[in-house]
This record gives sequence, C-alpha cells and structure tokens, in this order.
Amino acid sequence: MKKARSIACIALLLCASALPATDPPRILRVPVWVYLEPVPSAVSPPQIFSPARDLRETARFVLGGMVYGWKFTYTPSDKTRRVEEFFTLEPIMEIPDDDPRFSLVEIDPAYPRVSCWAEFLLDATAARRNVYWGSVMFRTADGRGYGDRERESAGIKDAYSDAVRAAVRVYTRRLEKNKPKEIIGEVLLKNDPRLFFEAGRFVADISVLVNIQEIVPYSAF
Repeated sequence: MKKARSIACIALLLCASALPATDPPRILRVPVWVYLEPVPSAVSPPQIFSPARDLRETARFVLGGMVYGWKFTYTPSDKTRRVEEFFTLEPIMEIPDDDPRFSLVEIDPAYPRVSCWAEFLLDATAARRNVYWGSVMFRTADGRGYGDRERESAGIKDAYSDAVRAAVRVYTRRLEKNKPKEIIGEVLLKNDPRLFFEAGRFVADISVLVNIQEIVPYSAF
C-alpha cells in the first residue's frame, strides 16, 4: 500500500502542462527511466531521494544533448608521457525545468522503475540548429558507456558521458595518427539512445554527431 501511494504521488508530480497545438510541430522525444528506490548502501541519504525530480533532471539532460548538444574536452592516456585519460562533458545549453516546450508523457510507474517519454517541441531556432548539425560537415560515431547504480540518476549521466568519451576516442583515432595532447569539440546526441541495466551498472548505447573544434598536439622535443 505504501509503495502504491508513493507511485501515485510520483505520477502526479511528474505531470507537465500540455503544449498548445502548432501546425505542424516537430517534436524530439526520447525514452527515460529511473529507479523508484535507491540502493540501500548508497551514500546519499534516503530522505533526499526523489524519483520525480531525478526523472525530470535526467530527461532534461538527455533532451539537452539532442536539442543543443554537449561540449567536451578529452585528454587521451599516454603511458610514455605518464598522462592519464581525462574527459569532461558539459551542456552547451540547458533546458529549464519550467520550459513550456519540455514535457513528460506516457508516464509508467511500474515498480521497480518509473519510465516515460521525454518530449521537446522545437522552435524555429532549435530546428535550424538541428538542420545545421544534420549537414554533411559532421560524422556519426557510436559509443557505449557505464555508470554506477549507487549514484542513481548521476550514474545515468555518467553512463552517457562515458559513452560520448568512447565515441570521441574511436572517432579521433581515425583522424589522428599521432596521439594528441587534448581534443576539444561538441557532440549532438542522435535519436534513439539506449539505456539499460547490466551487472550492477547503468549502460548507455548512443550515436552522436561529432564536431572537432581543436586538436592540440604535443610540442615537438
């Protein structure tokens, strides 16, 4: 009974305002899910765990990668130079939680997860940006990444970030014969990313369009 009441409350909290009809709308949509309960041994205190909040934040993060893209910096590992691999991923632009173009639909709180479709209605500016990314200038790269279950929704973001790192790593290996010092660029998440759980970890399978902005070589000795 307690779980049923909790699930009902979550469904109510996740409801978003309906968008007015446009003619014709172009909507980006992606499946998103989070767990309804935290791992018992997780570091985060149970009282701050909120599946409703986590679902919306995860949805905005993934949709942001599809609408605006992510910027990254990547330092490949180099044992000869004793350089460890380093990767950062940040949103180019975030989708505000109260953005009327953002909504969650088809919410399904089927224990142990709550899942939905996250949608974003493209305006003229966002649509032009997607057309730009879809040009022949950029190539597709695939990647698989992992995130710890105990980090909950942060682990999901880790899995996406790790998948982007893997995609950039494979992509730049085709471009550069010599290992660079640093790679700077942007990626746009393509439709239909896949997130699943396996062997205690979140796993993200993704495809991205890659825009390499700068490749920094090691200085000649």
